[in-house]
Amino acid sequence: MKKQFLTVGIILSLGLAGCGQKPPHVGAAGELVRAQTLTLAAGKGLGYETVPGTVMASQQIQLGSRLSGYLRGLQVHVGESVRAGQLLFQVDPADVDSQVAQAQASLAQAEANFANAQSNYERFKKLYEAQAIPQKQWDQVQSQYQMAKAQVAAARAGTGSAAAQLRYARVRAPFAGVITQKYLQNGDLVAPGHPVLALANPQQLEVDCNVGSATFATLHMGQRLVVDYDGKSLRATVRDLVPVADPVTHSHLVKLSLPAGSDIQAGAFVQVQIPQVGETTTLRIPRGALLNRAGIPGVFVVNSQGVAEYRMVRPGQKIGDQVQILAGLSAGERIVVSNIEAVDNGDRIESAGAAHD
Repeated sequence: MKKQFLTVGIILSLGLAGCGQKPPHVGAAGELVRAQTLTLAAGKGLGYETVPGTVMASQQIQLGSRLSGYLRGLQVHVGESVRAGQLLFQVDPADVDSQVAQAQASLAQAEANFANAQSNYERFKKLYEAQAIPQKQWDQVQSQYQMAKAQVAAARAGTGSAAAQLRYARVRAPFAGVITQKYLQNGDLVAPGHPVLALANPQQLEVDCNVGSATFATLHMGQRLVVDYDGKSLRATVRDLVPVADPVTHSHLVKLSLPAGSDIQAGAFVQVQIPQVGETTTLRIPRGALLNRAGIPGVFVVNSQGVAEYRMVRPGQKIGDQVQILAGLSAGERIVVSNIEAVDNGDRIESAGAAHD
């Protein structure tokens, strides 16, 4: 029976291979597997620096209220999708309701005073035109009319302000998205400046990563960079370059916009491939030679005795049908490039011919 791959001995071997070291020689003879091999050779090409990044929602907001009061009507839960304009929660508007009623009463009184002043204005205007009253009396009537008119305008503004305050008591979603945090529950006291919910738009995503000063100097707005995640690759666009370095890490924040419809979720860990300036010595292998076993990327290296040993590697930029290897392999080593699924650690490799890079 074919032996299982992940034995205790293999796990120890992979642990030693983490820094590019070869695992110890496998003493027990494995099965004979016929496969093509490739002797690695270093070449010149464009080098890449791999930096870790995190996928974030570029449109996200914390929602609270400008009013103080007890929280009511909070029915949404974390992970729920909401539509733009949907009512999310409200603050008990008892105080605001009294302000609205008071403003409306003031407006009614001002309008009544204005109606009386307007009636006097029209009546005394006719008397003034008939020269039945003196100029001084007519001036007083006009002044009272203008004052009553101004009081109506002020009362209407007060009513509008009170109504606006009432709108703040009912908080709606400013855009369609997903609830990501819920800070309070119904019955809790809401205070201005303290968030109740957090909302994010999963359709607009970005990658945030930090780079050193030398790498930062090579980047420019609108530049397209490759982002690798879960064995896949996509191209992102440099959107923001923060020129001020972090005082602790001395690194710069870089934000990349992901294309719409990307098959990735906020919070995912990714690798950003940043091209280096000028040509460097690179090591590339066929993409088909790169495996992922138990979440560990690696290749089968054939040792001097013709035995296959699984070697953990750090892959970099994918270029056509090849992938750059940043760590774990050296020029001159021989790797298995065909019939790989049939190979286990410790198998003896019978060469089926040499592959050409």
